Amino acid sequence: MSVQIAFNSANLVAHYSGYQFKLAEWGKQHELASQRTGIAEWNDICQRIRACGYDAIEVWVALVERCETDEVMADAFAKALRDNQLKPAMLAGTLNDKTATICKRLGIPAVAGGYWGSDKATATRVMRATGIHYNFENHPEDSIDAIRQRVDYGANGFAVALDTGWLGTKNMDAPDTVRQLGRLIRHVHLKDVKALGGHETVKLGTGVVDIPGVIRELKAIGYTGVLSWEDEPEDRNPFDIAAEMRQYIAQHWAK
Repeated sequence: MSVQIAFNSANLVAHYSGYQFKLAEWGKQHELASQRTGIAEWNDICQRIRACGYDAIEVWVALVERCETDEVMADAFAKALRDNQLKPAMLAGTLNDKTATICKRLGIPAVAGGYWGSDKATATRVMRATGIHYNFENHPEDSIDAIRQRVDYGANGFAVALDTGWLGTKNMDAPDTVRQLGRLIRHVHLKDVKALGGHETVKLGTGVVDIPGVIRELKAIGYTGVLSWEDEPEDRNPFDIAAEMRQYIAQHWAK
């Protein structure tokens, strides 16, 4: 039983602000990334991710947003992924007509995010029309049943993109959540937070989320999807620990 370990490029939310930002200003950082990420910048990002040992990437929608209307840019972005031997495993965003176009142009098979700028009806329609899978990412949900309800208990092909950091923020037991959601989980964001109730991200294994327990439970349910490392620090460069985090995930999965 194997999994793919991906670098979640939403880690680069503060890339254009010198890795200094506040979580409440996510929208501002999204706009900066959308406006400033051109072909040269994208090539550099891909090269740096590959240099940290990753062979898969979860593509943050803000970095590739202009690919929806610029086919030349989309072709160049797709080439950068190929040249750096990075498999685009997921789009970090919602599913609607716009993001479906981006996915098709970059060869991304699925999305992982909330209903931001979309809804169940739209996601269902686009998924059926394009074959792109939709995985709902938990954020404000504070119970297992609330997460189940957001994906209609698996109806219409919906599944869960489990964010372990947000489980910590909502004071939920992460390994137990994995155990109870079981095969509803189709994607995982491995994220740790400093304190229960807060959302200050930290290195895996140094916060309050039981990451080894999450991995054990994922193996127990037969999970074979992507483990996407996610860390959106407000005061440091995530590339500084990216290689270490890939190794951490691989070592715990191998146990």
